[in-house]
Formats: sequence, structure tokens, C-alpha cells
Amino acid sequence: MFQLRALLLLVFVAACAGSPNAGPPAELAPPPLRASGSPAPAAPAERPVVLARARFAAVGDILMHGAVKESAAAAAAGDNHEGYGALFAGVAPALRDADLTFANLETPVAPKADRGSRPFVFNAPPALLGALRDAGVGLVSFANNHVYDQGVAGLVETVELLEKAGLPQVGAGRSCAEASRARILEVNGIRVAFVGATLLFNDDGNAGPNAPCAFRLDEKVALREAQAAREAGAELVFLSVHWGVEYQTAPRQAEIALAHRLLDGGFDAILGHHPHVLQPVEVYETRDGRTTFVAYSLGNFISNQSRTYVHGVQPAKVGNTRDGLILRFSALRKRYADGVIRTELAELRAEPLWTENNALVRQRDKKVPAYIRVIHTDTALERARARLAETTAREQLVELHRQIELLEARRAIAGQIVGEEILP
Repeated sequence: MFQLRALLLLVFVAACAGSPNAGPPAELAPPPLRASGSPAPAAPAERPVVLARARFAAVGDILMHGAVKESAAAAAAGDNHEGYGALFAGVAPALRDADLTFANLETPVAPKADRGSRPFVFNAPPALLGALRDAGVGLVSFANNHVYDQGVAGLVETVELLEKAGLPQVGAGRSCAEASRARILEVNGIRVAFVGATLLFNDDGNAGPNAPCAFRLDEKVALREAQAAREAGAELVFLSVHWGVEYQTAPRQAEIALAHRLLDGGFDAILGHHPHVLQPVEVYETRDGRTTFVAYSLGNFISNQSRTYVHGVQPAKVGNTRDGLILRFSALRKRYADGVIRTELAELRAEPLWTENNALVRQRDKKVPAYIRVIHTDTALERARARLAETTAREQLVELHRQIELLEARRAIAGQIVGEEILP
């Protein structure tokens, strides 16, 4: 099913590999001699000029399980957003490297509307929003199955606190029209639009078009918003969608068909979430000739899932919910030789993430504080290998070898699922 995806992706990457701003060679060879009267060889086609570039990143589900909040509390300091900044410190440099980073906020932030947290019902303090913003997240979707965990009042309070924190959101609003509306942002000189939607609700609190609302995906409405965004000046239009089957590492045919219809209908990329595990990234050429892509699931960004997973002891799939991804892509505005200016997607690649969790240590010693952190897999591997080269202590050598084996294995699993061709 994904042979076509892989083929298109190779074409997509190859097309983006050369630098459009590369200058002429330092020394030009003289033109070849030709017979008198023979036609001159055709001049080489002028390469397109890149007028603007915007770099994007996307990560998956932010799940505020109780242990995640305990981990933040254990790290609380005066300058790290009540400890929530510590959760993302290991991945923040990679997120900040993009001009805009997207995430799925799968928890209300509603201290006033708080009805309590318990398994499958989330709430988080406002400090989380400041920590996400400082870590580099610049846009979230709040359209997901947990949007009503703290009731209608919790949805409204979350939207208000996101606005107060200066963190834009899509997918929820004070009315259904506001929830489904495309949000247009200017990113490094390029205007892009985002629409947020969900196909799933744990508790559907939508009470009518003029009441607070989360956008339940409707193809006609979504495509209408995409068209309206283009008419308002958006050069590319992206869709965030909450869909799929939890813990399945491949999309169903229903998601594939829906994604293709939405891309053919006008969206340029789809960022999927909900399964809590990674799913493939597919490059798709639309009927009108655009190169688009869909990331069926970006996996978890942070959670307490698979907390007792031990590499080499349990089946590898048990650890899938601790795998995440930074999906990177760029928007390039190009001027072609005929004067036509087009904005296109380029530079698609994926960087695996892993969530560290000391749950097993805490089972043995209840006094040990919770420690949950998102780390950048390749960065952690580089550091572990460097330490290994410098360490002689036997216990440290064993621990470093175990860490390297774990991270190498999880990196390989991520590549097998999303597509090895887009990993660095």
C-alpha cells in the first residue's frame, strides 16, 4: 500500500536536494566547437529563485497524566514554569530551530472549571502553556477527544488562557464557526493557514452552532475553509486532524481515502494524531499536480504510557507509545524562469523522540520523585557515544551500552513505521 508513498517520497526528496541559490561554477569551460550552420545547443534552463523559506516542525500528543504533572512538580523552580519547562528542556533546542512548531494539546487547561483529573480525564495548570511556548511551540490544536474533559466551561477557559499566553490554537472556539475557521499566520514572510478538526469525542459537548464548540471534521466545511484561506492570501493550507485507531501503527483504508480526498480538495499537508503511536508519512501527488503529504499519526510527544517498558525484556511494540517524532518540512516561495511565482512544500524529514520514565525505579522506592522527560533521540545517542569513548568505570560502561542499544532500536523502529527514507 505504501510502495507508491515511498516512490513519491524519493522523487520529492530528490527534487529538493539541490540548493536553489547555488551560484555559477568558479570557472566556465569554453563552448564546444560546432559545424558551420548547425543549430546552437539549447541554453540551460534557468533555475528557480527562492524568494522566501519558512521552516515548520510538528510533534504529537501532549498527555498530562498524573505522573507527568508529578514530574513537573518535582522539578519546579522559579524560572521554569512550575517545572513544566524541565519536561521539554531536552528537546526545546530542536523545536526552537523551526520558524513555527505545531503540537496537539490533548488536555484542557482550566483551573477555574476544574472537575478533577483521573484516568482518561485530563486537566493541566496554565504553567504548561508558558513552558510549551518557551520550548518553541507556536501553535496547537485543541480539537481532540479530550476537549470536553472539564466540560464546556473548561473548553472556553482553555481557549481564553491560550490567547492570554500568546499561543494560537485551532479547532476550538466560542462558536462552531470560530472552531472551524482557518487561522492564517505569517511565518518568515510566507502566509500559511491551519485548520484543526477531530473525528472523535469522549464527551461531545457541542450544543449548537452558536455555542462553544470543537470542530467535528466535516469535509465540505473543511474544504470551504481551505478555499477561503487561499482567497485571503494563504499560500499553503494545513489540516490537523484527530482520527484513527489507538495503538495501531498503520492507518485504516478509511483514513487513507479521507486524506487523499482532503488533499485533492485543496489542503497541502495533514498532521494526524490520536493513535498514540507513530504511523507512516505518505507523500501524495494531487490531481492538480501539487506535491502534498499526510502524517497519519505523529505519536505521543509526552505521556506516562508504556511507563514500565524495558528494552530487550518485553516485545518492542510495548514501547511504541514512548516513541515520538519531530516532523520537519519547509515552505519555499519560488520564482520560475517564466516569471511564475509558486509556494511549494520541500525538505521533508523526521527526527525520532523518546520519553524517559523512571516508573520502575519508583515502584521499588516510593521516595524517588517522578522523572519523565522528552529527549531527542539522535542528540542523546551522540552524547552517549561520546561518554562511552571517555568512560572506564564498569557500571557506567554497562549503563551507556544499554542506553545506546535502546535508542538505536527505537530509532530503527521509528524509521520502519514512518519511512526510513525521511530519517536523517
